[in-house]
Amino acid sequence: MESALWMIWMFASTLLATCGVIWVLKRRHRHGFFKRLGIPGPEPELLFGNWQQLRKDRINVMEDWIQKYGKTFGYFKGAVPFFIISDVEMIKQCVVKEAQTFYDRPEPSISIEPYIQTLLFLKGDEWKKVRTLMNPSFTSAKMKLMTRIIDACADEMLDVLSDKAKDEAPVDVGKVSCGFSLDVIAKCALAWQVDCQKNPDDPIVLKLRHIFDHAETPVTNTFVAFPFLRNLAEWVYPYTKHAEDTFAIINNLRRVVELRRRDTKHRPIDMLQLLLDAQAGKDPDTVDAEETECDDGFVISDDKLLANSFILLIAGFETTATSLGFILHLLSQHPDEQETLHAELVAASPNERLDYDRLMQLRRLDMVVQECLRLYPPVVLLLSRACRADTTIMGQFFPKGANIMVPVWHIHHDPELWPDPFKFDPERFGPDAPPHHPAAFIPFGLGPRMCLGMRFALLELKTVLCKIIRKYRIVPCGNEKEHLELTVPIAIINPKRAIKVRLHPR
Repeated sequence: MESALWMIWMFASTLLATCGVIWVLKRRHRHGFFKRLGIPGPEPELLFGNWQQLRKDRINVMEDWIQKYGKTFGYFKGAVPFFIISDVEMIKQCVVKEAQTFYDRPEPSISIEPYIQTLLFLKGDEWKKVRTLMNPSFTSAKMKLMTRIIDACADEMLDVLSDKAKDEAPVDVGKVSCGFSLDVIAKCALAWQVDCQKNPDDPIVLKLRHIFDHAETPVTNTFVAFPFLRNLAEWVYPYTKHAEDTFAIINNLRRVVELRRRDTKHRPIDMLQLLLDAQAGKDPDTVDAEETECDDGFVISDDKLLANSFILLIAGFETTATSLGFILHLLSQHPDEQETLHAELVAASPNERLDYDRLMQLRRLDMVVQECLRLYPPVVLLLSRACRADTTIMGQFFPKGANIMVPVWHIHHDPELWPDPFKFDPERFGPDAPPHHPAAFIPFGLGPRMCLGMRFALLELKTVLCKIIRKYRIVPCGNEKEHLELTVPIAIINPKRAIKVRLHPR
């Protein structure tokens, strides 16, 4: 009996050791991918490749690599190879001119519902069909319809700020911006009445905050190291707090959809209703038939409709809030710029009300917003694509199955593209400025998969900035430095410490 157990133990140990050796050899072979192509790059670690190195400081580690290895090099996320490209012409060639080859985003580390049903991760024709259905929600005509809602949310933000301004108390612009941003996207996308501006502990705010803060965990990192375990994610994920918060919001959305379908008389003007109309194939006056029809009669499923309504909430919340916080910080450091903007506002509309067309014509405001987005692009490591076929671009061979990633922070701070790149200078975007390369300014991405909500985000930022600048002077709180220390928890840039300013009534 003991002899039989010994033989079983020896066989199992030998089998396990053999599998381990085979796995290590295969991983080492994968990690030789760039060396075989003659591409430089940091030496990958066995389990995580270069992922753990990059996670320590996503901005500065990437900057060090670019300095050391040049404009094209390779890094590994686990065993998955990524070309890092910072040559702007090559970027344009890849994601614009060769967009059919670099069409999809890379596979996520884990494939879980509802995220894999969203525009972020849908692929090929399926992505194109869903994007086509969602495009009409973000036309100029639809933005004009949203202006009144955004204006009301901005007025509520002013009410919140007025309490602080009375005593010249420090304002945590991050918290205030998050409340405003969520209020806008909840009302414009879903017609949700969320008490998030005056109540920062609103349940929806807390759930969204948790979703962002726990998007990357030791469990998700395990799937980076061992991608063959990814199928376990769909079994493990439903039992996590992240899933609990995600599906709480999804279920709220589901109830909203059911109510909308029962109440055919009341049709709110929001993005969810536009998707429901497109799904039902009705209301040609509201939904642009040319943009929403698909040749094969494609109709968006309920799962995709809910998932993409959810991602509108997620994408429109954090990025815009972060950008607004950075803009207010920069304006506090540049009082002369505030006065220039104030003069432009008064000249454009003495009665304090700006309609959509006049808001879009505020040239100086547009220059300031663009310069702030250049200095602090909200998303720095999400512009990535998967190569669908062997191709050569500008002499560089990209094999099928490889991925490319664009380091947006570096592009926006490259002295070859932007002289004195850390200086706040709105004149870079002025009428007399030399034209910049189309891939040199990419806060919303580039190519067919660039941010769907760009117009909406800019409208939101400009609306609230006009109201704040008209009513207040923004001043630094203490000895705040102009150049902030930053962190990138996942992909969205954040200040390491809360940004605080004071508001002086005009």
